[in-house]
Parts: sequence; structure tokens; C-alpha cells
Amino acid sequence: MKRLLVLALALPISACSAGGFELPSFGFGSSTRPDTQPLTQPIAQVAQAPISNLGTMTATNLMDGRTISFSTRAYGNGARVSESNGCTWTRANDWFSPSDSWANCGDSRNWHTGQATVRQLDSLYPLQVGSVGRYERQARSHTGRSYTRETRCEVTDAVEVLRPGHGATPAYVVECDNTRRTRTTWYAPGEGPIAYRETHHRNGLEEAWVRTD
Repeated sequence: MKRLLVLALALPISACSAGGFELPSFGFGSSTRPDTQPLTQPIAQVAQAPISNLGTMTATNLMDGRTISFSTRAYGNGARVSESNGCTWTRANDWFSPSDSWANCGDSRNWHTGQATVRQLDSLYPLQVGSVGRYERQARSHTGRSYTRETRCEVTDAVEVLRPGHGATPAYVVECDNTRRTRTTWYAPGEGPIAYRETHHRNGLEEAWVRTD
């Protein structure tokens, strides 16, 4: 039995993540999803989900417990977001649309900086359970690599998100999948994104946070 335990502890973390297994967030909660409960009140309709009016958002990283921040401002016809880790990206003034430029984002040698042309195919709005939107993205990296990919977003649920220091917050659960990654946002009417989770289909969880401001 002791030998089996030693062998299990010796397995590299990468071997676990490669198979889709996610390690719990020891020390700051055992889940990389926000705490939720069923709706106890009606949820307001969302006709659009703009980014430029979000100002500065502060959140807790559910993967390691750190405090992170996002600073947003209007940029042309869209918005620019600067993250506390140095990543900066722009997109149309729609939280769910794929980004059309990014710089210093992630650790990929070929894709940490680039730009894209994004076209909306079907509108996701107004948000309601079951509504579906689609976007086409033609992306090119700073090293010259390129792809064209479709993102499909669907409102899969409406729940109340539970956060320390906040009342139960009604939010739509929106999943956006581009066949490579799934971005899940808990979006609260009048407040914006209050929780976020991004998973790579092959490499597992890449980002998870809950707003604290």
C-alpha cells in the first residue's frame, strides 16, 4: 500500500491534466466554479453585454487564490481590456464576441500576440435560456500563423451566484465553444461578468475567477 501511494505522488501533474483531470484548489475552496443556487427571483433581460462600461473589475483567481484585476475602456467601436498579468486584448463592445487583437497573452510562442477579423453570424441577444449566437473569427499570429474558426455561444442556464460579501446574484450561464476552448461566463444583468471559466479541450482548465468588487 505504501508503495502504491509513493507511485501516485510521483506522477507528474501534467499527466493528470492531459487526461482532463483537474486538481482541486486546495487552501481556497475545492472548486474552480462559482457557488450557485437555483433562481429565487425573476432574472432581468439582457439586450446587450457591453464591455466598455465595466471600468475596473477585481476578482479572485480560483486556481491559485490570487487577486487579479481587469481594466476596461472604450476603444474605437469596441473595448480594450488590460489584465493585471500584462495581457491586453480588444474586441467589439460585446463580452461574448471573440477578441480581435491581443498582446502578451498566454505562454504560446506562436500565439501570445496577434489580431483577427471577427464577424457575427447569429445574434445571442436578448439573453435567455436556450438562445444561441455564432461568430466567425479569422485570426493571424505575430509569427504569421493563421486559422478560421467558428465560435458558438449558448445560454445554458440561469442561476444565482453566491459570493462572500454579496447577496445572491441572478446570472445567465453562457457557454462559448470554438472547438478548441470553451469559455463559460456567469453574466449578471446590470453588473456584467461575475464569474468566468476557460477550458482547453485537450489541456484542461486554463482560467477561472469570481469577481469580488
